[in-house]
Amino acid sequence: MQRVFASTGAFIGRPNGRDFRLIAELAPRIRCDGFELIFYEDWYGREDELCGCIEKTGLNFPTLHVEKKIGELLAEERFDKAFERFRTNCVTAKRIGAKLLILHLWNGPISDSNISANFSAYPELEAISKEYGLVLTAENVIANGSSPLELWCRLLKTSPDAKFTYDTKMAQFDFLNEAAFEPENIGLWESVRHLHVNDRRGGYRDWSSIRALNIGYGDVDFVTFFKNLRKTGYSGDFTVEANAFRPDGSLDLEGMNRSLERVRVLAGV
Repeated sequence: MQRVFASTGAFIGRPNGRDFRLIAELAPRIRCDGFELIFYEDWYGREDELCGCIEKTGLNFPTLHVEKKIGELLAEERFDKAFERFRTNCVTAKRIGAKLLILHLWNGPISDSNISANFSAYPELEAISKEYGLVLTAENVIANGSSPLELWCRLLKTSPDAKFTYDTKMAQFDFLNEAAFEPENIGLWESVRHLHVNDRRGGYRDWSSIRALNIGYGDVDFVTFFKNLRKTGYSGDFTVEANAFRPDGSLDLEGMNRSLERVRVLAGV
């Protein structure tokens, strides 16, 4: 059964102090099948409080988005700190009932500039994930050098069992949402276990335009994308990360609900 989730990062962020205590108030107003918890760097040392808040909501949290800067630590070859932080994310995921992890294997200004270091760490990340019964997926994050799909192909050469999360907004940055289904890339879909469905407006590799938008407010051709997706036999879940914060910091949760409903219609779930 395919499900449609909402990312907590869409409504818990800088404008409201990344206050995870607000999840209990805001999440019930979102019409979805569950939530993807994004773990922020600010939350280390507060895991018990975080998990307690999540557990009290009684809501479903099937996926956890790993703290993003772990990929930067790997590229800097600060492996011990990266693995320590990653394990904390895994413990949190286990406690809230998540089964799948989304990782920015490369991230930030350093991005893929030392990608061999990131790839060398992946087997250890996989091993830690398995200790906690979690499926690890690497997202097609925007990269400075290679395209993210090229990086996926390279990762599979060293870690053949690697699994992926595909993000439509990230792919649109490199205009890859059609190329992802071309013959040279179609085999990658066998390893895709999750989808982030987000819109984006902007030119090719335009760094000034990387905000995740509600479905229909950007340039992604979702009708064609989902038509192509059905041909792959994809049977996983979907997460909407579209930023629900207005410029004044207030929340447009109904806008996010419309995006969630649109994904249901497009995916036929």
